[in-house]
Amino acid sequence: MPKDEKLRVEIIQLHHDMPIAGRGGQWKMVELVTRNYWWPGIMKEVKRYVEGCDQCQRMKNRAEMPAGKLRPNQVPERPWQYISVDFITKLLVSKGYDLILVICDRFSKMSYFVAMT
Repeated sequence: MPKDEKLRVEIIQLHHDMPIAGRGGQWKMVELVTRNYWWPGIMKEVKRYVEGCDQCQRMKNRAEMPAGKLRPNQVPERPWQYISVDFITKLLVSKGYDLILVICDRFSKMSYFVAMT
């Protein structure tokens, strides 16, 4: 293979961007390219190309355990047993306050709004 950077990138691009290639990652790309071509440093160039591909990084399988099944929140039996707290931020300053603290009871849906800085 001649030492032509543009030609090498074009060969990798043709093997990588074809829909039939399937975006299988670095090792599959090396295997596909080396079926017909070889040059010194092919592994590094393919790795750099795959790591720079936005779609490959989005589709990459993560080696993490599944999060598990979702469990519903407990149903409150009386008012103010379970509350939720949130902030409303990035408001215009009014009387020295620029955010609102929201406290909400999950049982009665009663809410308190507290102006804060």
